[in-house]
Amino acid sequence: MSSFDAICAVCHPDFEMIRGVANPAPRGIEATKGLISSLRTAFPDLTATVDEQIAEGDKVVSVVTMTGTHRGDFMGIPATGRSFTIPGVSIWEVRDGRLISELVSWDAMAMMQQLGVASAPGPS
Repeated sequence: MSSFDAICAVCHPDFEMIRGVANPAPRGIEATKGLISSLRTAFPDLTATVDEQIAEGDKVVSVVTMTGTHRGDFMGIPATGRSFTIPGVSIWEVRDGRLISELVSWDAMAMMQQLGVASAPGPS
């Protein structure tokens, strides 16, 4: 099963990302597929390892570690060939047994620093 097929199987047709790795966040399953496709182009070896997961009621919280190597254009940044490892958290809402929304928080600054396209904040 492809990653797109897996998305379709678990996501509600009205799935939306409330906040995520794109701004504005994608709304709808097709927009979400487009985001995933662009991430897979930029980081072909992208992985998200679930470190911890908690479910209660209609919410599932996943604490993840994401890794990847920058091999293609990402947000207008040409490939650097550098790798990153960053933490992230996703809060999923479930409706009728399918994912209806996701709120994502990830350490974008650490990612950009590891890719060599941003420096650490601090006094100059």
